[in-house]
Amino acid sequence: MTRLLILALLIFLGYTLVSAVLRSLPGRRPQQPEKRTGKRSAHGEEMVKDPHCGTYVPRGEAIEGTKHGKRLYFCSRACRDAYRHGSS
Repeated sequence: MTRLLILALLIFLGYTLVSAVLRSLPGRRPQQPEKRTGKRSAHGEEMVKDPHCGTYVPRGEAIEGTKHGKRLYFCSRACRDAYRHGSS
């Protein structure tokens, strides 16, 4: 039984060591996805920030509103209405 545990431990350590060596080799790393800047959606559409809850939504899906001549974009009608009532 002890030999079996030692063998399992050696196999695990060997696997861990080989995996670490392979990951450290140049050109062997998987490609990382490009980081988004928060200004464009996956389809290239501009993202706008809801001033009430802070959520970013694609401009084409946003609910528009205006305040003091400034155009605002909201993620939902509920956020738009809460913003209107909360910051009159």
